[in-house]
Amino acid sequence: MIGVHSSGILAIPHLQAFLSAEIADIRGIKSLSAPLQAVAGWGRKPSYYKARKIAARRKVPLLALEDGFIRSSGLGGQSAPLSIVIDDCGMYFDAFHSSRLEQLIIAEGNGREQRALNAMALIREHQLSKYNHAPVLELALSPARKNVLIVDQSMNDQSIRFSGASSASFQQMLQTAVASHPEATIWIKQHPDVVAKKRKGHFSELQLPAHPDIRFINSNANPIHLLSQMDNVYVVSSHMGFEALLLGKTVHCFGAPWYAGWGLTDDQHAPLDIVSGRRRQVRTLAQLFSAAYFSYAVYVDSVTGRQCELETVIDLLARHKQWQSQFKGSLRAIGFSPWKKAFLREYLNGPGRSAGFLKKLPAALKPDCSYVVWGNKFKAGVEAGKVAGAHIFKVEDGFIRSVGLGAHLIRPLSLVFDPVGIYYDPAVPSALENILNGINLSEVQLQRAEALRCKIIAANLSKYNVGQHAYALKKHTGRKVILVPGQVEDDASVQLGCTAIKTNLDLLLRVRELNPDAWLVYKPHPDVEAGLRPGVIPASVLARCADEVARNIDLPSCLAAADEVHTMTSLTGFEALLRGKAVHCYGMPFYAGWGLTYDSLQCERRQRKLKLAELIYAVLVSYPIYRLPDTEYMATVEQVIDYIVTEREKARVVNHNKSLLARLRALAIYKR
Repeated sequence: MIGVHSSGILAIPHLQAFLSAEIADIRGIKSLSAPLQAVAGWGRKPSYYKARKIAARRKVPLLALEDGFIRSSGLGGQSAPLSIVIDDCGMYFDAFHSSRLEQLIIAEGNGREQRALNAMALIREHQLSKYNHAPVLELALSPARKNVLIVDQSMNDQSIRFSGASSASFQQMLQTAVASHPEATIWIKQHPDVVAKKRKGHFSELQLPAHPDIRFINSNANPIHLLSQMDNVYVVSSHMGFEALLLGKTVHCFGAPWYAGWGLTDDQHAPLDIVSGRRRQVRTLAQLFSAAYFSYAVYVDSVTGRQCELETVIDLLARHKQWQSQFKGSLRAIGFSPWKKAFLREYLNGPGRSAGFLKKLPAALKPDCSYVVWGNKFKAGVEAGKVAGAHIFKVEDGFIRSVGLGAHLIRPLSLVFDPVGIYYDPAVPSALENILNGINLSEVQLQRAEALRCKIIAANLSKYNVGQHAYALKKHTGRKVILVPGQVEDDASVQLGCTAIKTNLDLLLRVRELNPDAWLVYKPHPDVEAGLRPGVIPASVLARCADEVARNIDLPSCLAAADEVHTMTSLTGFEALLRGKAVHCYGMPFYAGWGLTYDSLQCERRQRKLKLAELIYAVLVSYPIYRLPDTEYMATVEQVIDYIVTEREKARVVNHNKSLLARLRALAIYKR
């Protein structure tokens, strides 16, 4: 059990997972007697010194905590940390004392070099830093001049003092850079807190030395992209110095940050005497990275709430950045009902962006704004807006959606946001169609698609995951079993994807006509069964057309019993493909036209013959966005499957308990 006296530390989500221990709130008098393994404080803030006194009094180890080097999507006040560092010796930015990081660097071998090189490449590719909210800033560079970056820090930053530097170090750094690079452009990057006017920096135009070209960067900028435009980088103790090393830049240190003194930086102005000769070894960049990012920092996947590796956090942040980068300018969602607004905010809002909601489509859509509409709503105005250059996304439910129906206002765990068209409208291209036409998977991606297929089948998953389990066919004397899934007849996928056959009855009659000897199992759509949407076939008619009606039975059980699936445009066809069933399409759903189904209609844009794994990867990995309730980041499809399985089991237990209680009550009444 680790004792914490700071309300700020106690408020960190998943703190127990970070520390791999139970947490004891030791702010109250009663808790002073709790048995503790250690006491934790933050950095070199007052909570650290308070924790040090308590640890000394309780005679237990002291742990110093700090944000990790790849922390979150937004700033500290906006986003919970995905990583922290835990130091039982000192703290990485305190050069006056040995830290756990320093000891890890000294002991680091070459065993993880390739993993470190791979992770560094991913950080460069996705331009990841400590905070990941800042936009890419393209500087107006002169091709005839070199570019030198001076990294400012906010006044009284504790890492400055503990690196053996002071405010004077910043003036010395600037003067040295100016003298050493008289023909270069000198760029001074202000700290984000200075840009936001929350704190003061060390430079102002009044203090600048004489130089023909000194410029301030007084806006937020992605550090990795900014550093990539530089030739030399000057720092006191900023972590941007290490990020510059990741990009192969020459880094000049005027403090003693954790990465100085190992033979990788220009340290002629660094006060390395304060490290007391501890950093005598020469270390490679991969060794420093491995010690700091693999061994020193601890990572927690905020979606699962469990510890994870750096690569998981890189993937999480990369997906989140890619998702947020789609939106240009201000973001407006148009024509959504109140309950849809609630979950859309979770999908759309991000660091520095808050979606606005409008009831109607504006008369003129602005080309520098992004708009979100549901499906084909406002179709004419949307198409006109696209012609005018507006960024418009059509949103719909994803293919693994929830435990429960959308018509019952169950929040979706996945959505698709399509900037091209929408997947169920074959008249025009969609982003999904474009993905499928150009897909080229690696071996790892192919393996993931196959593992995902197996996971879905093992979990008996479908879109809504409703209905009872364990479907058993009636006696059908060896006849071919055809499952015919009913649909909501006014659904857009039916209206847009079908021509001659557009009703459940017409479909059933056509399947019977083509398969007179088959055993036809008709499964009504859950929304139709619930009386919420149109598509009911009268019972008397249904009795003449189908051999069996699968009511309130879960879809995976029906698919397991079927030999073939015949459908207009139902997602059941895709789910049947996952299970190796033959699928006949009487309309043009998104999964038809790729050589995997028997098709009554054709789409000339769909020319490729796809592998099933390619279809699975595009439909379930590349196209949708997944998000679990009360989480900040996008989830993976695998995490959503795990969540659905857990929630479904919870619902089963609750229903079982309710049924048991009802029986007990009935028995008690009977005995009276």
